[in-house]
Amino acid sequence: MAYDVFLVSAIEDRDMAKLVARRLRSLKFKVWFDQKQTDNTFDAKDARNAGNSESMLVIWSENAVKSDWVRAAASVGHSRPGMLAQASLDKTIPYQPFKQDKRYSLEGMTSRKTPEGFYQLIEELGKRQNRSGLREWMGLGSKDEEERDAWLEAHPEDPLAIDDKKKREKALGIKPPPAAEAAGAAALAAASVRAPSSKYSQAASSRPVTKATASPASSNGGVAAKAEDLGMGWGTLAAVGAAIVVMFFMSWVFRSQTIAPATTQAGLPAVGNAYRLTEACPAGQVPASLIKVLEPGPIINDTKEPEE
Repeated sequence: MAYDVFLVSAIEDRDMAKLVARRLRSLKFKVWFDQKQTDNTFDAKDARNAGNSESMLVIWSENAVKSDWVRAAASVGHSRPGMLAQASLDKTIPYQPFKQDKRYSLEGMTSRKTPEGFYQLIEELGKRQNRSGLREWMGLGSKDEEERDAWLEAHPEDPLAIDDKKKREKALGIKPPPAAEAAGAAALAAASVRAPSSKYSQAASSRPVTKATASPASSNGGVAAKAEDLGMGWGTLAAVGAAIVVMFFMSWVFRSQTIAPATTQAGLPAVGNAYRLTEACPAGQVPASLIKVLEPGPIINDTKEPEE
C-alpha cells in the first residue's frame, strides 16, 4: 500500500505523534504510523513502508535525537530528495545534516490548539500532492456548512471532496462503481468461465451462429443438430447404437442358459469359481465305479507261515 506520509517519532513522544497522525488523517492524508512500536530497530519492513511513502515526517525532540530508530529513519528520508519533512516539539536542535533543514514548530499543540507551525506543515505536505486551500479548510467549523460546501465544490479532485461525495451517495443508497482492479479481475473470471473447454466446443464457438427454423417434415432435425454441436456424425451414432443392441442380445443369451449345480468340497484348490462335477446316482443303488471293488475274490489265510 502506498502512503502519503511516513510518520517518525520517539517512543516517548507517542502521544503527540498520535495527535499529529489523527489531524493528518482527518485531512485525508494516508499516514503510516506504528503506535505499537516497542524497539528502536529500523528493520526491512520499516524500510519497505518508507519506500512506499511520498513524504517522511520526522518529529524531533530531546527524546528523538537519542533514538536510534528516529535517526535511522531520518537518514533514509534524507537520502531521497524532496521526501523529508521535519517538525519539532521543543527547542532541541538535531545533529547534521538535519539541523540545516527547515523545521515546523509544534510546541504547545493540543487537541484544541493548533500552532502556526502545523498550518505551515500542512501547506507543505499539501503542496507536494498538488492540494491547495487546506489552511482555509482547517479554519472552517462544523457550523460553516455553506462555506464547506463551497470549498468542496471549488476543489472537486481533492480527497476531502471525493470522500464527501462518497458519503452523500451512500446516504442516498447509490452504490459506488467497482474499482478498476476489481473490474478487471471480474472480467477475466467471466472470460475464463465462457472459454471453451475442449476442441469440440472451440470448433463450435468458431462457427457462425445461424437461426434454424423447425420443419415438420424432419422429426429428427433436433437430434442431428445436437449431434453436430457435440462433434459427432451419423457414423458415430450408428456405431454406438449397434454396440448397445449387441450388449442387450448377449445379456439375453447368457441369462437363458442354466448352470449345473456345483458342490463345494474341502480340499479343492482355492481358485475363484472352481468346483468339481460329481456324477449323480439314484438313491439305493451303488455307483458302477464301486461294483468292481465290492466283487468277492479268493480267501487268503494270512495267519499261516508260507510253505517253502
